[in-house]
Amino acid sequence: MAEPCNYHSSAEAAWHCQPCSRHFCGSCIPGASANYRNGQPDCPLCHKPLDYIGASNSAKPFWQMGLFYFRYALQPGPLTVLALATGAGLMISGLGIISLLLLLAAVALVSRYNLLVIEKLAGGQLQAPSFGDALDGNSAPLFLKVIGMTLIAGFVGYKLMAFGQGALQLYSIALSLLAPAAMIVLALEGSLRPAINPLKLLQFTVIIGWPYLLLWLTTSAVSAAPGYLVMLVADKLPPWAIVPVIAASTTYFYIVTSAMMGYICLSRQQKLGIIAERDDDGDFLEEAEFNRARALAESQILMREGDFNGARRALVECLRRYPDDPALNERYYRLLLATQDKKALRELGPHLLEKFIRMNRAHKAAELYLATDPLPTIDKSHLRHTLAEALYRQQKFRPAAMLLNNLHKEDKDYRHLDAAYLLLAQIYIDGFNREDMARKLLAFVRQHFPNSKLQGQMDTLERVLGGVQVAD
Repeated sequence: MAEPCNYHSSAEAAWHCQPCSRHFCGSCIPGASANYRNGQPDCPLCHKPLDYIGASNSAKPFWQMGLFYFRYALQPGPLTVLALATGAGLMISGLGIISLLLLLAAVALVSRYNLLVIEKLAGGQLQAPSFGDALDGNSAPLFLKVIGMTLIAGFVGYKLMAFGQGALQLYSIALSLLAPAAMIVLALEGSLRPAINPLKLLQFTVIIGWPYLLLWLTTSAVSAAPGYLVMLVADKLPPWAIVPVIAASTTYFYIVTSAMMGYICLSRQQKLGIIAERDDDGDFLEEAEFNRARALAESQILMREGDFNGARRALVECLRRYPDDPALNERYYRLLLATQDKKALRELGPHLLEKFIRMNRAHKAAELYLATDPLPTIDKSHLRHTLAEALYRQQKFRPAAMLLNNLHKEDKDYRHLDAAYLLLAQIYIDGFNREDMARKLLAFVRQHFPNSKLQGQMDTLERVLGGVQVAD
């Protein structure tokens, strides 16, 4: 079962901090490798390097991926290798020593490609490598190591013949069981010594656990498939086609078994100490966007961990660079709410609310205003007016009315006082059914603002009031 993020329970973890024993998702660790120094993000808590576990953590169990292995071998890279093997099979006859050299070269390239499949899948790359990736100059050395493994295994078997048939049979069984492990170790480490070290191979099987037995069974069955296939079609093919069919089928099923080996390593990536590959170029963020996203993520994590001072420092540092970022300002305000910092809310609250008004986010300002207990004192008339309008739209009539009551006494020179009191009249009608107060406000506006540009609104409001049946 995939490990969830410690801070977003519905998201799968993509990163793990060993010292903190914490899992983080992509939202906690934003951006791509290129956004971080040395391409390696660090833990927001202890600042030690994080281990990438994205591909392995989201990987399904080995036994649930049956179709994936067979489809994997039908991607462009494997199909190119299959075509190479088929072509080599066609040329094997009639060219003498040249055909033998071509055959050896083809086998070396196919072997190199299959080891590359194991390596790439183990690192988390689910897309098959291209054929060009195998042309890295390692084909001959790795092929020689495969031959060396075979010769060493044969030599040990020859020496065990002196101990009788029973010893040789036990050795054959052990050799068969450890063969997939040997190929995997050779692919991952590129060295012959660990690939023939029985203790290393046993350690590998223990780390994989019981799924290794399933791997052995499936790879054994798939490896036998080419032989059965040739038996079925041999008498139906012309003689010249038999070798190419053998080469093509053997290559295809060889790639399938390599995909199985690579995927089982992916499922145990951390335990095997495999460094995962990240193909995250599409997640790259521009500097400003990355800095904001990182500050938001870090502050949320620190808040969840109870480190409110650390969260505040992260936000303040980022706000100095991006003072008008809505998300940063909202997180900072919510941090003040969470810590119940009444002094800061009293001193900074109105300033922050005004920022939201200036950023055309009056609805957010109204939401944060209501979340503050006690409600912050708003001195600026335009801020009271805009907040009241936003609260009215949200049908929060009482706090909206409180913001506008007696505004003419506190700021008689407010240039939008006519609009503010028309809004207050509407609040009394819709929120409290107080048409009497609405009439008084309308009369006040008509008396004090005879040249108001809002005459049309006044006339409309007067018609609405005229149609209201006033109770005695």
